[in-house]
Amino acid sequence: MCVYLLHFSEPISPDHTAQHYLGSTEDLTRRLAEHRAGAGSRLCEVAKERGIDFVLVRTWQGDRGKERQLKRRKSGPKLCPLCNGNHSGQLSLFFDFSLADVEGLEF
Repeated sequence: MCVYLLHFSEPISPDHTAQHYLGSTEDLTRRLAEHRAGAGSRLCEVAKERGIDFVLVRTWQGDRGKERQLKRRKSGPKLCPLCNGNHSGQLSLFFDFSLADVEGLEF
């Protein structure tokens, strides 16, 4: 199981400036496909409706407990390498991939 962080290309709305989604899953490939389809979370559904794209920016080994621990910190931007400038030249990995590229990988 893994915990993952998505970074949206822009805030969801002027009133709701969320730009990150933190979730957990046993199958990251399937879960990302659900999010791309606008399913699986209300935030991703709204992002799809508004044409806002996202990228997978970070994963952690862990379960729902790890997800809750990270969510309690309310620090999506601090955890996000795109927001905090801590991407160490890996930006192309975050933007240039498809689900086929990660299929079968262990996270």
